[in-house]
Amino acid sequence: MGTDHGFGDLVPRGTGPRATVYAGIRADTGEAVALKVFRAKLPRRTRTEVERELARLAPLRAGASVLVVDGLEDLGDRTALRMELCTQSLTDVVEEEGPLPIPDAIALGRRLSEALAAAHEAGIVHGGVTPGNVLYRPSGEPVLADFGVTLRLAFPHEGGDGIDFLAPETLERGTADERSDLYGLGAVLHLALSGLSPHPARLGEHPDDRKLRVLGSTVPRPDRPDLPDELAELVRALLAKDPALRPGSMRDVATWLGRLSAASAPAPVPPRPPMPQGTPVFVSAPGTTGRKHPALPVIAGAAGLLLVVALGVFLMRSDPPVRGGASTYVPTSPAKAVVVALVEPVDNVDHVDLRWESQEQLVFAVVVVGEGEQPKVLPAKQNRSLKVEVDPARRYCFVVQGTDGNQIYESKPKSLRGGTCKR
Repeated sequence: MGTDHGFGDLVPRGTGPRATVYAGIRADTGEAVALKVFRAKLPRRTRTEVERELARLAPLRAGASVLVVDGLEDLGDRTALRMELCTQSLTDVVEEEGPLPIPDAIALGRRLSEALAAAHEAGIVHGGVTPGNVLYRPSGEPVLADFGVTLRLAFPHEGGDGIDFLAPETLERGTADERSDLYGLGAVLHLALSGLSPHPARLGEHPDDRKLRVLGSTVPRPDRPDLPDELAELVRALLAKDPALRPGSMRDVATWLGRLSAASAPAPVPPRPPMPQGTPVFVSAPGTTGRKHPALPVIAGAAGLLLVVALGVFLMRSDPPVRGGASTYVPTSPAKAVVVALVEPVDNVDHVDLRWESQEQLVFAVVVVGEGEQPKVLPAKQNRSLKVEVDPARRYCFVVQGTDGNQIYESKPKSLRGGTCKR
């Protein structure tokens, strides 16, 4: 996007069926913000209704785990929602770290159910509770974003993506109410506990066949031996196909989860570790011998600061990916919501062109993980691009790390030639 909208260079964070989310800096205040940019400009009547929803939601800002939109912005022929910039979603966390521990899942469910109960009592329906709408602030606090049904009606969902988190009545008739929010919470808890959506996609399945399967099949109990029966029963009840068989209200669910939380370990809402999240795990094609490499130093910092990062890089066969080791670096100040976005690598056979974006001025380094090779860390200083020599016959994973001297920020890994990368 251009830079004539008052937010400087916008860094893409993710694209969904209705909108693209960007990170940017407000030119007037210097504040880091997220902009959810829809594919068209809102009609005046729709905009008025959205503003009414936001006004009803605003009182929850102080007392509930709700990410309230700060304002609407007109960006030429498109409308955007301006909001606080968060670091991760629950989808990111589960993809990178696997299912949550039971106490953490209960604590997260309690926080989300209390937020939804407060919204329902204020006359607001979420209408699309999914793991992608469960976001984490830099402090580690989870919040529920993307409330309101007006924008969902203005920009209808298209395609088959995400239907495994929709309530059957929403999928079949477009119904979005408090009962469908109950189902959405159950779907989120199912993913948090199992690492899977309630109806995972099947290879080669036609979208229409998948829709019929979602409408016609029951959701299996999450497969983990430490799952308490009472929690499994709650998830089962939330995911009932018949809305009348779900719990009576979201407040009832919050009370139920409160009892479960008291009976489990006394864990607060699960904090997410600050960036960095670790370096990539490369999962090669079948037949590659797995080897574990030692930790390597990462040279980065505004004054040549040496930060030692435990890479924990594994080259695996077709087994499930192993998550990388955590960083030994402890930040000296609270994490900021800074984005480092690595663009898709350009393969030039014997070298690869890397390019990345960030809204902050950082000192960068590139972590290169090659199939059967020792990991490498290449300083990039304050540049936003780097040419990296590669073996034409090998697969690779890349991660860009940046630092402001106090904190490391890290891109999501990108692969070359079909490698599968995991942090």
